[in-house]
Amino acid sequence: MGNKPKIGILPIAKLNHQKDEIYQFAQYYSEKLSNEQTVEFEMEPVLFDEKEIVASAKKMETEKDVDAVLFIVGTWIFSSNVISAVNDLHVPFILYGLSDRIANGNLGASLQIKYVLQEMKKNFLFLVGKMRDEENYSLLLKYLRAAWVRKVLRNKRLATIGGKCMMMYQTQVNEFSWKSVFGIDFPQYDAVQVFKEMDNVNDEEAKRIEKEFLEKIDKVHWELPNGEKIFEDAIFKQAKLYLAFLRMKNLYDIDLFANKCMPEMSAIPYGFGYAACIATCMLNEAGIVTACEADVPAALSMYILNLLTGNKVFFADIGRVNKKDKRITFFNCGTAPISMADRKKGVELWPIPGNIADEALPKEYYIGKMKGASINFTLPEGRDVTLLRIGGNDDTLRFHVAKAKTCAREVEPDELFGQRWPGFGLQFEGDLERFLWNTTGHHYSIVFGDWVKELEFLASLYGIKFVFDA
Repeated sequence: MGNKPKIGILPIAKLNHQKDEIYQFAQYYSEKLSNEQTVEFEMEPVLFDEKEIVASAKKMETEKDVDAVLFIVGTWIFSSNVISAVNDLHVPFILYGLSDRIANGNLGASLQIKYVLQEMKKNFLFLVGKMRDEENYSLLLKYLRAAWVRKVLRNKRLATIGGKCMMMYQTQVNEFSWKSVFGIDFPQYDAVQVFKEMDNVNDEEAKRIEKEFLEKIDKVHWELPNGEKIFEDAIFKQAKLYLAFLRMKNLYDIDLFANKCMPEMSAIPYGFGYAACIATCMLNEAGIVTACEADVPAALSMYILNLLTGNKVFFADIGRVNKKDKRITFFNCGTAPISMADRKKGVELWPIPGNIADEALPKEYYIGKMKGASINFTLPEGRDVTLLRIGGNDDTLRFHVAKAKTCAREVEPDELFGQRWPGFGLQFEGDLERFLWNTTGHHYSIVFGDWVKELEFLASLYGIKFVFDA
């Protein structure tokens, strides 16, 4: 499969009907797609014979390795010309009925074909309109990108490090159900395997990573008035942990991580006492999608947004609600990539704030402060964002998607906790309580831009529910 979405185009006409329009469409789309930097295409000449159409469609799937096939109905054609071609296809397809000229009868033909495909319970995108319909062209590209993500996702390996964190039921999934739908695998490794790989990390390389990371930080709070501090070797140890994750990725052919940091990594009795916030930040900045708290749905949500957009993704907790102003403040312990930060407001490092409870850590082992560090920044305000979290299993499996706009986060002046972790506010236009009712957990993945339609198409391709809040 390619690094760019690829579409195969089959213009179809009937010999004894007017067909100038279909030739014009083929030329028009060829010119438009040739100027697209983010997609590729294969186009057949205008086709008339059913056997030829069937063979061409199959060739697009098996030889040309396209992610979706576009059938353009350019004149009145027999319904079987398309129906036979798509019946054995395993890639998504689009049916486009041209409607520039009434005499061609192509609109009526496409409506017939659409109805039969619906009765056959085929999953496809139906477009109708003139050849220069820019809305249709935009929808086609969004559908193509969703089809590409679906294909790329097959057989990816989502590795969890450790098990369920802090009794968070929603972080685990029915692997039979998710494998069947998304096609991904769920290998699981113990934290001790990551620690073992730290022994194989070169110290000089880790020092280089530490230096490069600190150069991106505007201010480091090495010690606070209350005695909390960042230990001198904290960033170096995080660099080693980051490099150990890279080794794990290569050794086990892992595509993305969901890491259980607490207590194995953060608590001294069970790990090495350095919470993995900075290492996770480094991984996400490097484009290696990593969710914390072993949250499998969050990791896959992040990965889908990353594939779909090519951009970095923020894993964040829902932290505070302002119902009156329709605002929610999100935060997390430091896993977000620095490149998403509002650099005008700066990026800081703070000490990790004390012990954090976990069902695997008895009270007698709450011994002092953890020695890691947390990154702190906010997002630029006024930016459109898309939120995604996958929830459910089997017949409840769904995408929960929302649109919002970044705004100031709400933090009390004396709230050190809120000041030291990265966070941001989101302004919603719609029913905020409806959004909260529809949530499938407290971790959401956030990316800049409006990607709602692509996610709606992707949910449709998977045959799962799509729940949207504005």
